[in-house]
Amino acid sequence: MIKPSTILIVDDDKAVIEQLLNHFRRRNTEPIATANPTIVEQTLDTFQVHLILLDLRMEGLDGYGVLKKLREKNITTPVLIITAYYKDEKKRLEEFGINPEDVIEKPIRDFKKIEAAINRKLNKVIATDEVGSDYENELYYDNRTKIVLVDDETELDDILKESFEARRYHVTVFTKGDEALEYIKNNECHVAIVDMKIPRLEGHKLIQQALQAKPELKIIPISAAYVKEMKELLASVGFDPERLVTKPFDLPTIVEQIKVLATEAGTLGVEKS
Repeated sequence: MIKPSTILIVDDDKAVIEQLLNHFRRRNTEPIATANPTIVEQTLDTFQVHLILLDLRMEGLDGYGVLKKLREKNITTPVLIITAYYKDEKKRLEEFGINPEDVIEKPIRDFKKIEAAINRKLNKVIATDEVGSDYENELYYDNRTKIVLVDDETELDDILKESFEARRYHVTVFTKGDEALEYIKNNECHVAIVDMKIPRLEGHKLIQQALQAKPELKIIPISAAYVKEMKELLASVGFDPERLVTKPFDLPTIVEQIKVLATEAGTLGVEKS
């Protein structure tokens, strides 16, 4: 099976975001979205993104501002423009080197053009896949998995939470380590995703104390920097350092890891007797 590509949707119209998410979840892609164009760089630092669908007219920072920032940082992630104002923006888009075939006009009524453009940009064909399929519906229908997400980057937490909840995971988010630990000790939870640089209780200490309270808890540690140091900290508390996931991480891989851990916990798929 072809590995899913992660597509980042950047649009301040939440109805458009919902339309695109609903469609591309049923294709061989892993769509994520934000209505805040100012966090695009931060999102690319966290996730391995293969393609960006970018609106032009947004508050705070418009699409041109996003394109400029990407170019200043030499970020070469392919971009497709989605806009309701192509005729008005055509000349300026040309000045930015955006070709007509890289523009998707709103309202989006026929997805054939956008899929053809994505296929061309990714050099592969997106097709019906796991998400939204009969397989997925059966697998996630009675999903009893409770995930604790511990990370202080709140808007990126929202992206992960939305992706997991689309698969019927129950997700609780914390931005402070001590609050997450208290919750883990006193509530049912099966999988924890823990950023190593979390405020008020460092990630390795949170992992150590969480496992002391609940040895059966499945944990995925994540880190954006200082990989060697983070691995040493994990090893110091008896946690396998090779299980550290570094940013930017591949979202489909994380989704697959959680699926495996939830199956091991007996909370996904057929309930254990």
